[in-house]
Amino acid sequence: MASTDKQLFISRAGADAAFSAEIGLILEEAGYGVLLQQWDFANANFMEQMHAALSGGARVVALLSPEYLASDHCQAEWQNAIAGDPLNKNRRLVLLRVAECEPSGLLAGLAYWDLVPIRDNRPLLAEIVRTAVGENRRAAGAEQGPYWREPRVVLDRTAVQPMPNFTGRDDELAAIAAAFRDHDRVAIVGLGGMGKSSLAREYAWRGREGHAIVWWLDAETEDGIIDGLVALGSLFVRGLEQVANRADAAKQVITSMLGGFSKPILFVFDNLEDERLLRAWQPSDRANVLITSRAAHWGGDIVPIVLGTWSSATATIYLHRESGRVDLSEADSQQLAAALDGLPLALAHAAAYLRNTQTVTAQSYLARLGRHLALAPRHVEYPQAVFATFRAAIAKAESESPGAAAVLCLASLCAPDEIPEELFGQLPDVYPENLRPILPEALHPAQDLRSTVAEPVSVEEALGALDRLSLVAFTTATRSFTVHRLVQAAARDLAGEALEKWAEATVAALGSLFPDGTAPGTMFASWPRCEQLLPHARVALDALPASTTFLPAARLLVSCGIYLEERAAFGDAERLLRRALVIRESVLGLEHAEVAFALERLASILHHTDRMTEAELLYLRALSIIEATLGPEHHDTAQTLNDLATMLVHMDRFAEAEPLFRRSLAIVETISGPEHPDVASVLNNIGFVLHYTDRITEVEPIYRRALAIREASLRPDDPKVAGSVLNLATYLRDSGRLEEAEPLILRALAIHEAGQGAEHPDIALALVNLAILYRMSGRFVDQEVPLRRALAIQEASLRPEHRDTATTLYNLALLHRDTGRPAEAERFLRRALAIREKSLGAEHRDTIRTRDELEALLRETNSSAPSVGSDRGLV
Repeated sequence: MASTDKQLFISRAGADAAFSAEIGLILEEAGYGVLLQQWDFANANFMEQMHAALSGGARVVALLSPEYLASDHCQAEWQNAIAGDPLNKNRRLVLLRVAECEPSGLLAGLAYWDLVPIRDNRPLLAEIVRTAVGENRRAAGAEQGPYWREPRVVLDRTAVQPMPNFTGRDDELAAIAAAFRDHDRVAIVGLGGMGKSSLAREYAWRGREGHAIVWWLDAETEDGIIDGLVALGSLFVRGLEQVANRADAAKQVITSMLGGFSKPILFVFDNLEDERLLRAWQPSDRANVLITSRAAHWGGDIVPIVLGTWSSATATIYLHRESGRVDLSEADSQQLAAALDGLPLALAHAAAYLRNTQTVTAQSYLARLGRHLALAPRHVEYPQAVFATFRAAIAKAESESPGAAAVLCLASLCAPDEIPEELFGQLPDVYPENLRPILPEALHPAQDLRSTVAEPVSVEEALGALDRLSLVAFTTATRSFTVHRLVQAAARDLAGEALEKWAEATVAALGSLFPDGTAPGTMFASWPRCEQLLPHARVALDALPASTTFLPAARLLVSCGIYLEERAAFGDAERLLRRALVIRESVLGLEHAEVAFALERLASILHHTDRMTEAELLYLRALSIIEATLGPEHHDTAQTLNDLATMLVHMDRFAEAEPLFRRSLAIVETISGPEHPDVASVLNNIGFVLHYTDRITEVEPIYRRALAIREASLRPDDPKVAGSVLNLATYLRDSGRLEEAEPLILRALAIHEAGQGAEHPDIALALVNLAILYRMSGRFVDQEVPLRRALAIQEASLRPEHRDTATTLYNLALLHRDTGRPAEAERFLRRALAIREKSLGAEHRDTIRTRDELEALLRETNSSAPSVGSDRGLV
C-alpha cells in the first residue's frame, strides 16, 4: 500500500469533535497516521500540514452530520479530496455517517458507511471503521453488509418533487417510459395549461431511482439552461457557480463531468421552444432528455408525446377531490369540466377557488367564469378558459386581501422563479401613485400599488391570498415566491394600456433593491444578491421600450453593469451601460454628474477589453464633467483619476499616470482617512508604477501598507485582498526573494479561486505570475500547467486579442525556448507580437521586447532571456 493510503485526514464539524477523536484512536491503533484538528491545531504548522497532506494525496475521512453538511469549510475539504474524481472511484474520500442526516447534492451520489446504529458498540464500531478505510476496500464485495449504504440519485430537489394532486396521466407516464426504452429524447407537447411540467415532474420523481442524476433545466431561455447546468456542476466542482463565463462553465458540465456513472442521467428541459437550444446544450454521455414544449414538430430523433385534455370522468374526480366540496354534484363537476375544456391548469385553479370559497356555489362560479371568458383576449398563447380561471382567482384574491392584484401585476414583470418578497418593501415613493390593475367584474376598483406596499402587513396578506388560490407558490425559508408564466401573462393583461407604467414600477423597485456596488468592500459580498436579482432585472428592463427615457432604468442598468463587469461578463456589461448612458444623456443633459458616472463605468469596460483610445476619451470627458459639477476634490474625482491613470499605465505612459495617482491619493486620504479601502487601491497602483520604473526601495512599504488596509477593512476572501497579496508577491519575486514570494502567490490564487470561481481572468494573472516564479527558480517543468490553464481562461473570458493573453503567450514562448522547442516558441511569440502591436502599439516596451525575442529566436543566437515584462497587476 502507498504511504498516502496510511495517512488519513479526519474532516469533521465542531459538534463532532469528541466522536472524531474516538475514530482517530481506532485508526491510530490500526497503524494509520491521523491528522485531526483538535490534536494538531496547537501546532503552528497545522494548516501547512493539512495542505501538504491533502496536496500529497492523503485520504480524507469525512464524518457526516447535520453540522458537517451545513459547513462551507467541511464542504471544501471533502470536495478537495475528490477534485478530478467526482465519483470517488479512487476511494480517496471515505464517508462515515455519524449522526442522523441525509446527504444531498453530489454527496447523495456517493456511498457511505452508517455508524449511527453502532456508535455505542465500541468493538463493532472499530471493526466497521477499519473496514471502511482498510486495504481491502477495493476488493469485490467489500462494500456490503448491514452498515453499507449504496449511492443514491443526485436529485434537483428544488424542482423534482412528488406531485400530491397528480391525476389522470398514467397512460402518458407509460408512453414516456416506453419511448425511453428505445430513444434518448422524448418531448411532452401540448397547449399551455395541459400540465406538461407536472407530468414531467411526476415522471422524474417516479423514475429517480433508475438514474444517477435527475436534473431540471428552465429551458425557456438559454440563460435558464446555463444557470441550471452551472448549479449541477457546482456540486462537482467547488466554486463553479462563481466562474465569470457561465456559458463556458455550463459547457464544461455537459462535456466533462457526466461520464462514468453506472446509471443514465435524466435532464428535463422545461418550456423548451427552440430546438436549437437543445442541440447546443444536450449532454451526450448516457443521458436521457425529457422536454416539455408547446411546439408540436421536432427532429426525427425526438419522440413526441402529445398531451390532450382530461376526460370528463378524470376532471370530475379531480374536482371532487381537490375542491373538498361535498356539495359539488357530479352534474356540477361535469358542467365545470366542459366549461374549462378539460384543461388541467384551469381545473386546478377552479378547485382551489371552490376550496377557499365555501359560500360560492358551482353555478355562481360558472356564471363568473362566463363573464371572464367574455373578457378574455383573443389570439393569445394560452386557452381562454385558463385566462378565465386566472381572472376569477385574481378577483377573489383581491376581494379577500386588497392589493393582491397589484402584487401579482408587479410580479408579472419579473422572471417567474424566486421573486423576493422585498420587491414590495422599498420606500413608498419608489412606486408610482394611482397605479392599479383593471378588474372590470369586481364590485370595487382594485387597490393601487403604492397603498398596498405602504403597509407590510398588506403585502403579507396579499401573498397569502395568492398562495392559497394557487396563483403563486410562496417559500417561507427564502421569503420568495414563484409564479406560473401563464399566470404572469394573465396578470399583465390586467395592466391594460398601463403595462409600460407597471414595467417602470418594477424597474424602480428592483433598482432600489439591487446593490449598486459603489461602496468600498460591498461589491464582492453582494454577488449572491446580485445573481438572485439579475434575472428579474433583465425581464423588467426588456419590458420597457428601447426608446425609454425612464431615469430609474438607468440606475438599474448601471448596477447590473457593475456586477457583470466584476464577473468579467464584459459584453453584457457594455450593452447595459451604453443603454444607461443614452437614457441619462437624454434626460439629464450631457454635463450631469450621473452621466459622468455612466461614462466612467463604460470607459472601464473598454479599458478591460483593450479599447484604450475610446476609453481614454470617455475617462477624460467624465473627469471634466465631475470636476465641473462636483469639484476637483470630490471622491468621484479621485476615483476617475485613479481609473484613468491605471489605463495610462497599461499604455506605457507612466510619467502621465503617476501624478494622477498622487492627486487621487491625496483626495481620498483627506476625505476618507488613511485607512480607507480606496486608499489601498491607489497605493497599489502607485506601488506598481514605482516597481515598473525601478524605484525599488519605495515599493515594499507601499504594497505592505495597502495589504494591511485591505486585510483590516475587507473580507479575507475578497478578490481585492488577493490583488494586494499578488502585487507584494511579484515585488518579492522580482527582488529575488523567491521563497517569500511563492506562498503569497499561492495565497492569492486560493483567494481568487474561492471567491471568483475557477475561470476568472484574475486567476489567470496569478497563474502567470506563479509560472514566472517557477522559471526564475529553474523549475521549468512546473511552468507549463499554470500557463496552459491561464491561456485557456483568458481565451474563454477575454477578447481574442487582449494584452493579458499576449503576456501568457510570451511566457509560454520562453518556456518552449528554454526546453528546446523552438518551433512552438516561434508560434507563441508571433501570436503575442500581433496582439501587442494591435492593443499596445508598436513602440510599447512589451511590444519591443516581444519583437526582439522573436528576432533573436529567428537568428538562433544564444542571447540571454529578456526581463520579466508586464506581468504585474494593477488593482
